[in-house]
Amino acid sequence: MTRIRRIIGALGLALIGTGVVFLVVDLRIAQIVGVVVWLAAAVVLHDAVLVPIETTIDLLLRRVGRRLPRAVVTVVEAGLAVGALLTALVVPELVAQARGPRNPTVLPGDYGTRLAVLWLVIVVAVVVTSTVIVWRARRPARRS
Repeated sequence: MTRIRRIIGALGLALIGTGVVFLVVDLRIAQIVGVVVWLAAAVVLHDAVLVPIETTIDLLLRRVGRRLPRAVVTVVEAGLAVGALLTALVVPELVAQARGPRNPTVLPGDYGTRLAVLWLVIVVAVVVTSTVIVWRARRPARRS
């Protein structure tokens, strides 16, 4: 297992190195600065916004989770993680749309509405799944 991990680690480092080489070769200094700022903003957004929200919700769920099956807490946490990840992917498109793209055919979609629908689908999936888990946990066990 350790050998496989080393191979995967070496492959990851090689891909990062390839990315850095293409970054330096293909981009101007101003563009590299923009990439660095974007990466720093992503770290700040993750550490200063998403992690505290997820931690607070996790603590609340664990308190309520004493009365709920552990699987329900896991389903809610997974739904929040998926929603947060997809939101982080869509926010740049929303910002670019708000600025107004140079080419109007680049960002033609209604990303805000689609993100809202996505969150609605996640909430419905979490509620339905949690309801089934609670129902199955509370029904009397069958005797053979």
